[in-house]
Amino acid sequence: MAESPTCWVLDHPAHMQLFHKFIQSGSPVDIIVATKRAEIDAMIESNSSPLPKRHILRVKRPVGKRILPIQREIRALRRIHSVTSILKRRNITGKPIEKVVVKGAALELNAAKKAKIPRRIYITDTEVNHLAHGIALSSATEVIVTPNWRQDLDGGFIDDCNSNGIRVHKLNGELPHVYLAQPSTIRDLKEGSVPHILHRSLKGGGVHDKDELVSAEPLISDLGMEVTTVAENQSINDPWGLPQAISDYHGVLSESVTLAHEAVSLGVPTLLVSKAQRGFLDQHLGGGLLFRIDSTVKGPALNNEVAAWREAVQMRRRGDGLAVGWSDCYNELQQILR
Repeated sequence: MAESPTCWVLDHPAHMQLFHKFIQSGSPVDIIVATKRAEIDAMIESNSSPLPKRHILRVKRPVGKRILPIQREIRALRRIHSVTSILKRRNITGKPIEKVVVKGAALELNAAKKAKIPRRIYITDTEVNHLAHGIALSSATEVIVTPNWRQDLDGGFIDDCNSNGIRVHKLNGELPHVYLAQPSTIRDLKEGSVPHILHRSLKGGGVHDKDELVSAEPLISDLGMEVTTVAENQSINDPWGLPQAISDYHGVLSESVTLAHEAVSLGVPTLLVSKAQRGFLDQHLGGGLLFRIDSTVKGPALNNEVAAWREAVQMRRRGDGLAVGWSDCYNELQQILR
């Protein structure tokens, strides 16, 4: 059976990773809405991009550290208008879009409702993104949440979905398993006198992360490790390969919850430096791979957590790292999206 024409919204590099297999197997008349940000530009323009040729609409993000509230509102309204227009045009040309799929970025659900798109699907793993949840409540027909979703953080979102007649799907698998390759064995990693770790730094400026960001940089000088830093929006040779390349390191120091989740999924000991609270993180804490601090102020809590992470990194360096389980989240998500 042919796939129904779909509008895919790619608001973040991880969304591109998550959706690209579905786009590959989708309809040739699908539409991609992709935000204008450096990392997404690099992925679209990359010679190694797995995205098939599709109609792509580029839109601005209504976020940023130096953007005034009125500018955010104008950007959001323009974005909704441009997406609504293209969806309505497709209704007229005989190749109407049947569903819109977004992760976290809910503005396109509003546009889809205006254009009378029958299925409007909102995927989220971020309980605290209350602004997007509010938009989804007024415009989504289906919501997909991840395992261990914390309703104590979601501002009543799931309860409101049930009250509004929005169908809620709860995944069993983990989203990074959709696009990462399961590690089969402990890899023969780079040799050296010290561990080699990946440091992921963030700039911030998102809707919900302004109170979550903590710089991990103060920790680096005391680690005694070889550190490779990949900053948000930094140009890299293979932007599509970054998540899987995490497995080449002995450990990860991350300010990003997304990259931390990817690293733990690959069995790489990860120290997350962030105030972020997410249900998908909770299930990994205490399992020997994910360690978390919300401040770099020295004290017993920081010292103990960093020491435990360092030991896990050394174990992986010695070839004694922990094996990880895996889920078939791709097929699970595929069944829902059909």
